[in-house]
Amino acid sequence: MAVRLFIYIYRFIYIVEANKMNEPVIIGDATLYLGDCLEILPTLPKVGAVITDPPYQMGMDRVPIAGSSNFGSYSCPRSIGMKWDFSNQWINLIKCDHVVAFCSYLDIGSVHQKLSETLKISAVFTWRKNNAPSMTRPIPRMDTEFAVWARMHKATCGRMGEFKSCVIDCDMPQAGVGAKERVLKYKNGPSAHPSQKPIGVIRPFVCRLPATTILDPFLGTGTSGVAAVQEGKRFIGIEIDPGYFDIACRRIESAQRQYRMNLGE
Repeated sequence: MAVRLFIYIYRFIYIVEANKMNEPVIIGDATLYLGDCLEILPTLPKVGAVITDPPYQMGMDRVPIAGSSNFGSYSCPRSIGMKWDFSNQWINLIKCDHVVAFCSYLDIGSVHQKLSETLKISAVFTWRKNNAPSMTRPIPRMDTEFAVWARMHKATCGRMGEFKSCVIDCDMPQAGVGAKERVLKYKNGPSAHPSQKPIGVIRPFVCRLPATTILDPFLGTGTSGVAAVQEGKRFIGIEIDPGYFDIACRRIESAQRQYRMNLGE
């Protein structure tokens, strides 16, 4: 227990000091940056693929409109997992052959349009969450999210044809008692991150895209990095939240150990 505590404290100090010097944390073939992706992306080289789960517009604030408008109110979108408002500015800064960007029904239009300005839209995937909870309001169960795949016009498709459908059936990671893949704030407690993606919905893109290096500008708790390690690919991740960044470092480090064990090193 004492050794484990020492390692945890050492890792935390290392992350903090590396960030002060604006240096990445290197874990095997993974290069991880703690900071603002809008500042870091311009400094990075071109990569094979960007696979990312950017902040979604998650809710609507009802704000009255002054005057006698017939509309009565307008909706002000909010986002989660981001220290700034929802934005697609990151799309202007990436340099890659392929992009897979997850999005919700609220922002699929803007993500699709922004990507299509410079890339060819190849497909829109639907992630179907069979274990999504029922809604307390009289609306349909929110059991789907989307992933827009776009690529440079001359980029090859690799093994993407192995997807037999644009619908991916994969359960959501569960929190609370019995949680397995989901990262929790504490044992049997709530989720550490509100929108952690399962390995099962990320890894199929990592393994099938013709890319040796995967970039995720919105690393979160590191699922994309874990998937890249499992597929033996290089990885670059950026996360602005120190708490999520620390979780990602630990998950990717654990995945690296398991990968080396599987190789018999």
